[in-house]
This record gives sequence, C-alpha cells and structure tokens, in this order.
Amino acid sequence: MLRRCLVCSLMLIFLGLGRPIAEASEGASSYYFPGSNTAFGVAVSPAPGFMVANQLLFYQGSARQAVLGGRVQLDLKANAVYDYLAGFYTFKKPVWGGRLQIGAAVPAGFVDIQASASAGLGSRTISSYNSGLGAVMTSASLYWKKGHTHYKLTEAVFMPTGYYNPLSMANSPRNYWSFDTSLAMTWLNKRGLEFSVTPGIMFNGRNHATDYQSGNELHVDVAVNQFFNKQFAAGLHGYYYKQVSGDSGAGAKLGAFQGRSLGFGPAILWLPKFGKGDLSVVLKWMHDIDDHNRMRGDYGQFVIGYKF
Repeated sequence: MLRRCLVCSLMLIFLGLGRPIAEASEGASSYYFPGSNTAFGVAVSPAPGFMVANQLLFYQGSARQAVLGGRVQLDLKANAVYDYLAGFYTFKKPVWGGRLQIGAAVPAGFVDIQASASAGLGSRTISSYNSGLGAVMTSASLYWKKGHTHYKLTEAVFMPTGYYNPLSMANSPRNYWSFDTSLAMTWLNKRGLEFSVTPGIMFNGRNHATDYQSGNELHVDVAVNQFFNKQFAAGLHGYYYKQVSGDSGAGAKLGAFQGRSLGFGPAILWLPKFGKGDLSVVLKWMHDIDDHNRMRGDYGQFVIGYKF
C-alpha cells in the first residue's frame, strides 16, 4: 500500500520547480515549495521499475515588497498555475545497502504579477505575466530501512532552463542553479498511523542577468497521516522555512532580505485500482500562517501518478 502512494509522494517533492513566487530571496520566492518534501510514506522505498506523475499547482499570494524586474516592487499580488511532468526509475540492485532512484521533472506554467507601486516610478499599478518552460530538475535518491523507520537521502539539482527576462516582474524560470539536499524519515505503525519529517537545505547560485545572489535556505516539512484502508488516507501537513544566509550582489536592493515562514494544511490520498499498474491521486492545500520578507498565500496541488 505505501509503495503505491510513493508515486505521488515523489512528485510532491518537486512541486516548486521554476515557479517565481513563494519564499524569500530574489522576488520573495524560491525553488522550494512549502510542504513539498513530505507527503504520504515519503521515505518508504518504491518497488524497482519506472513511474510517471503529472501535477497541477495553483498559487495565490501577496507580499509587501520584493525585487522584481530590477526594481523594488511594492504591494505585490501574484497568481500562478503550473503543470509538471516527472519520470523516475528505481534500480533493483542495491547501492550502498539501499535502493537507488533517479528522476527528472519538467514544468510549464502561467504567472501573473501586479504591483501597486514601484520605487522611483511614483504611485501607480503595473502588471506583468509570463508563460512557458520553467526550471528542469534532476534528482538522485537513496532509500534504506532500519527497524520500523524508513530513510531517504535526496540530492536535487535545479537548472536555469527556459526563457528569462531580467526586466520583467513575471518569469517562469528563476535563471540560476540550485542544489537541494534533504533527508526524509518515515515511521508507520500497524494501525496505519504515519509520521514523516524531512529537513533539508538548499544552496543557491547567482542570477547573472540581475547580479542577484539569493541566500541559502533551510526547510523542514512534517506530515501526520492516517491510512484508513488500502485505498484511502488523509493527513495534516506543515512546514517551516528560514533563509540562513542573506542575499547579496548589486541586484539585491533590499539588502540581505532574509525570510522565514510557517504554514500547514490538509492532504488526502486515493489509491484506486487501475489496470496492471498502481494509480495514485493526491489533493493537498497549504496556507501560510506566518511570514517575513516573503509571499503569503495559499497553495493547491493535484497530483496523478502511475507505477508500471
């Protein structure tokens, strides 16, 4: 049962690819998506073979200020819709005593951003929108188990793919490299009660088009889930985010601009019977309850995964 839900858990890990809105750093945003590193049975090793997943992401939020389009923008409002296609392959032969999995995800989406004012331009409303390819992600994960606890070590690489306009407020890609290292841990008892936690740290490269170096980011995702039967589970998920180093470069016009945030929301998992493979469906909603130097908003997710 848990191995079936891994199809969607894998996709949830890479929700935030290429989106220009949500956390601290440049544009009050980041590659990291709140709650994305923990889902249902996130550290449980999947069976060997190939799996695919498709996810729709919806976002709506606002921020008091951020640097976008080379200027300090005030009273920002953002809306975004993204679609992600991902594929993963799990090897049968053990690697370092665990099970190795590699994968990649490609996002495409639409972003609309409005600002009520811009420093040096006076008081007026400006808007910008963009659609296209976001940042392609590749990853490698190693799963293993000790006692009743499952572990998963992941290294994800975010690439500066897609068209980026340094003068625009809205961009699908972020135009810099990032490297995210995380360690997921899952505990599950015989009654179907699960507790998962995933701490991680993201190291960001420089956006050379804007000369903006976003600070490095610490993130911790938590999930408490209950499996009611072999086809349905529900849970409460949360996250904590903190930028552990300040922004820098000529483009960082708000200085270090270090951010932090906290949020939570419900999630459900459905595992219907479908053909000879395993189908998984996840619905998830996250809401920010605290923020500093970042977007505050709501995040909706709809994921369909299939294990061959």
